[in-house]
Amino acid sequence: MNAIKIKSLIKMLPVLFLLGFSSVAIAQDNDYTVIESSLTKEQKQLLQKERKMMISNREALKKSLTKAQLLILRDKSLNNIEKKRKLLTSFTKNQRNLVQRQETRLRKTREAFRRTLTDKQRKLLREKIERSRRTRKRDRN
Repeated sequence: MNAIKIKSLIKMLPVLFLLGFSSVAIAQDNDYTVIESSLTKEQKQLLQKERKMMISNREALKKSLTKAQLLILRDKSLNNIEKKRKLLTSFTKNQRNLVQRQETRLRKTREAFRRTLTDKQRKLLREKIERSRRTRKRDRN
């Protein structure tokens, strides 16, 4: 549950987001603004640094994709889950290592960020996550 909170806050997703072919519905701007305004300068810097690294890693992965892998991403007959599964099985060892390093880095960053949160910030995050979950659940039905 804590991992989900941090993922939502720093807009991070696993491989799909890393590749940039999937998007996540983020809570309304005013929700994010309230949370962001409660962050310390150090917390904001940590998130900005991680965003830059994530963008850099995403670009490196995009550049490493083969023509066959790009075709998988463009295949309109596949849903995102099928694309992800097919793409992951087609990854080279270097591509898998890149994704694994990024996921490890994200985990460590989440842990570091989580340790800096105050009780008030945790409460704001919980509320935002709960609203986001309700919205996603309502949208699925």
